[in-house]
Amino acid sequence: MNLNKHTFALLMLLIAALAGCQLKTSEKIQPNIVLILVDDYGYADISFEGNTQIKTPAIDKIAQEGVRFTNFYQSAGACAPTRASLLTGRYHLRTGVWGVHWGRDYIAANETTFADLAKEAGYATGTFGKWHNGISA
Repeated sequence: MNLNKHTFALLMLLIAALAGCQLKTSEKIQPNIVLILVDDYGYADISFEGNTQIKTPAIDKIAQEGVRFTNFYQSAGACAPTRASLLTGRYHLRTGVWGVHWGRDYIAANETTFADLAKEAGYATGTFGKWHNGISA
């Protein structure tokens, strides 16, 4: 590129000015996290995935603007053990969960879950809907 000395000087001044800039915030900006786990969900059950019969504009917007995890393999054939694996990152039997009812769905109290880690990172956490992973405190 062939720059005259005035253009070059202006460019260098601009670079120096930008190099001296810094953000005036010390606040750490964290993204919002919404984890949606659905029982009996077929891959094309929402319009974002191609369903032409059911319109799901709010879920579609989340899918378009967010991060989607599309390759989760369940560790068991039932919802509670699978949910325990997702929440802890561990094989469901190691979490104490081996069924769906009558206490077989309780994650051991000493297990660290995604929610525990999120709370430590400053997030407010909550659950909504079906739980089946023990008594929520």
